Amino acid sequence: MLKTARWTCGAATIALAAGCFAPAFAQTAQPVPEATARDDGALPADAPPLNVPAPADAGGEVVVTGSRIRGVAPVGSNVIAIDQERIAQEPVTSVNDLLRRVPQVVSLGANRAGGSSQNGAANATRGAGINLRGLSTNATLLLYDGRRFPPQGTQGQFTDPSVIPSIALSRVEVVADGASAIYGSDAVAGVVNFILRKDFDGLEARARYGFTDKSYDEKQFAILAGKRWDNGWAMISGEWTRNSALFGDRLDFYHDDNRDRGGRDLRVTTCNPGTITAGGSTYAIPDGGVTAANVGSLTPGTANRCFYSGAEAVIPEQDRYSVVAAASQELAEGVRVFADGFWSRREGVIPAVLSTTATVRDTNPFFVSPVAGATSVQVGYSFFPEIGTVKWPYWAETWNAVAGVEAKLFGNFRATAYYQHGEAEEVADRRTGINTGALNAALADTNPATALNLFGGPNNPDTLARVTDNLFIIAGRTKLDVFNAQVDGSLFALAGGEVRLAVGYEHRIEYTFTNLTTGQAATPVDLADDGTRNVDAVFGELFVPLVGNANARPGIERLSLSLALRHENYSDFGSTTNPKIGLTYQPFQGLSLKGTYGTSFRAPTFTEVSTVGGGAGLYFDTLPGLNGNAIGIGIAGGNPDLRPETATTWSFGVEAAPPEIPGLVANLTYFRIDYSDQIQALRGTPGILTNPLYADFVTQNPTQAQIAALLASGLPINQAINADAVTFIVDGRRQNLGSTKLRGLDFGLTYRWNWSGVDLDAGVQGTKYLTYDFKAVPRADYAQVLDTFGFTQSFRMQADAGIAYGGLRARATLNHLAGYLNTTIAPSQRVSNYDTVDLYLGYEVTPRLTLSVDARNLLNEEPPFVDTTRGYDPQSANPIPRVISVTAGVKF
Repeated sequence: MLKTARWTCGAATIALAAGCFAPAFAQTAQPVPEATARDDGALPADAPPLNVPAPADAGGEVVVTGSRIRGVAPVGSNVIAIDQERIAQEPVTSVNDLLRRVPQVVSLGANRAGGSSQNGAANATRGAGINLRGLSTNATLLLYDGRRFPPQGTQGQFTDPSVIPSIALSRVEVVADGASAIYGSDAVAGVVNFILRKDFDGLEARARYGFTDKSYDEKQFAILAGKRWDNGWAMISGEWTRNSALFGDRLDFYHDDNRDRGGRDLRVTTCNPGTITAGGSTYAIPDGGVTAANVGSLTPGTANRCFYSGAEAVIPEQDRYSVVAAASQELAEGVRVFADGFWSRREGVIPAVLSTTATVRDTNPFFVSPVAGATSVQVGYSFFPEIGTVKWPYWAETWNAVAGVEAKLFGNFRATAYYQHGEAEEVADRRTGINTGALNAALADTNPATALNLFGGPNNPDTLARVTDNLFIIAGRTKLDVFNAQVDGSLFALAGGEVRLAVGYEHRIEYTFTNLTTGQAATPVDLADDGTRNVDAVFGELFVPLVGNANARPGIERLSLSLALRHENYSDFGSTTNPKIGLTYQPFQGLSLKGTYGTSFRAPTFTEVSTVGGGAGLYFDTLPGLNGNAIGIGIAGGNPDLRPETATTWSFGVEAAPPEIPGLVANLTYFRIDYSDQIQALRGTPGILTNPLYADFVTQNPTQAQIAALLASGLPINQAINADAVTFIVDGRRQNLGSTKLRGLDFGLTYRWNWSGVDLDAGVQGTKYLTYDFKAVPRADYAQVLDTFGFTQSFRMQADAGIAYGGLRARATLNHLAGYLNTTIAPSQRVSNYDTVDLYLGYEVTPRLTLSVDARNLLNEEPPFVDTTRGYDPQSANPIPRVISVTAGVKF
């Protein structure tokens, strides 16, 4: 393993050593170890195969991200790399949270804190995906050792990389441009590759405990064991992580009454005591309830407002168990077999508050009306004071196994073939909710002893149990089978180096099952759907070093070209062909110019095309409107006529590492993405009731005939719906609606130096989005959505500085997210910047023992105020307050 690190300016690569303190997240062409790298950017012909660790003096195993050709850097592309030492120093407890600190990763979509942007509301098991460029978790392809994860989520809609223990990772590499020509579907915004530690020999363990002053803590224990021998190696790693629940009432910023911050009062009127609506006016029920004796004292135009959501978990409690193992063995000279696999389980409980808006008729023994002669009234009511929070447990389990063989053929050609089988299952087990039938029956009951009383006073416990006996159990299962075979090697030599080729074939079988259980415990109703898709792909990639050391001349020291092409045929919607071209030009030592062009695509998932799967049906939604909260019906479901999403991507970059200034590396990359036929699930989209872009999918103030027709349409009714209270209908079923034109700049600047024996470094990296034009529906014009609620912010940056002296390590990091506009209200609200500071201090007590302390959000910065429910944006800010953590690591 390398003990030092230096900048290789001629090849414009950065060799990050395991023993050095890396500034920021390194952005580099490709981390090829110096001991084996050639002047043309490729490895020597006799370099070790990818699945076999190189000898220790060769710098460890070479793994390539963004290229199928063994040992060749992805030509024209910029790679963001995070090594194991930096992973261990980050103040987080999961691989997912680690990557969310990279500026190119945007926290829209599935995350632990919830949120509704980009189908985030469907994240019933509180997993977390990776979202490059803010284009959706579906548009980012996640790999481990170059292979796909089984899809996760109850709808198979994202991949949570935290199934891999962080201690087992050699490095994480991000290629933030289109990669479908290399890897196929989903790599629209780019690819993230998690590379296992295969060169490890010994035992390593790490224990971590983090705490806050808000009764929230984090615990983690991880262990890694590895063994190498002359013709093989093996490793196994395990990790347990737990976080307690972070409750809203512990956080000062977490509430719905925003008037003291210049916002609106978004507290609900479904309280206890409740609020009566009759004769077009509202009446607050007093403490102690209302009866015929005091109904005349009710005041029209009043309403009880409450905020019980403080009893809900902003971050639910969660336990995660993960195991990964890998092995490789040489059977004969030039023939090696390999295998790896992982298993992971995530489980927790989400506390929830139950409330309803119900129509009560005069047959109810407790019925009163402030309007004389009325035969029915509406009552907004909460069950929280009577039954407290209900518990919604969830769990997710996934595993994957791979076995393969690699053989030397002729010359330096090698063939690799593997078979992979993986599965995932997720269940959101919600057995308590408001049952429409039982609610209406209890309200119609004429017996005072068993009827439901929404006007105040106690309720029969058995009646409450029947009303809240409501199943809403979401289950999803996926399976992934992959057979992949490829051959790569050198074709012939040019003056600039060896022309190298990779060709291969891949067959995938994707299976998805989805089930929604509704009804009551004694009479469950299952609505299930499943489907299988077969995918066949052929691919090829050519690396052409036009200019290298042998034919270099002034003004052109290096020129490399890459051509890749992939054709995929799907059993359910047809075929697609995607090219990618990459070019790297080095006019002189220390400066590289890079460019790429390609097309990418994303195939719709099974739940996106299923009309009954993935929680399809009708929901009783409460959404922010222009004048406060509104109540209505949201329609969810898939569409069998969906087409694949397609994208065209360009990038152009400059990387400078001047030999006159050793340790300095700077890069700037312009990227452009044109993304079409984006699949939109509009239910719950921020601003759906207020943004004119979505007007075609919203029916405001529907008639009773329209509501009745929808309820009788045969679509599953997944939540209790009070037709009398409906003020909107949103058709949120998936369709190919969106188009995006995204332009921006990635930048990075790092510098390291030694001052009187002290190693110092400083760095800054980030992304500046120039334009984000979005067309929500085909008939609409493009609208600039950059810096608006539900979309990415224009500027994201991280800067840090570190010091290493003897056994001491220290690092301070600034994380910056630009402000934006909350366009869900009129006039739009300006949301302030979000800046947090992290601090790390570590000391190597002995070569075998390291102790450290770190602070995440050292200054205890609260999320910026957003005039919406809960007072902040869970998809742009972290609700967790300052976390102080202590870590102990041992090695044997």
